[in-house]
Amino acid sequence: MEAYKFKAKVSENGTIVVPDGFDVKNKEVEVIILDEVNLGRPKKNMKEFLDKFSGVLEGIDPDKAKYDYLMEKHK
Repeated sequence: MEAYKFKAKVSENGTIVVPDGFDVKNKEVEVIILDEVNLGRPKKNMKEFLDKFSGVLEGIDPDKAKYDYLMEKHK
């Protein structure tokens, strides 16, 4: 199944117009609707994101953490 992505507006009567160039006539398609107004979560700017997650891995050696994980997993 090929995937196409385009933006459209739902009309007053609830129809969505597929743009020209998409040959989907008489084909079964899967429709996913995303409400771009909020998408169910608050939007954060980059500064808020960095403030929240900066220093999360401070003081952790990622190679040692991987080694410890693999040693524990394959005992």
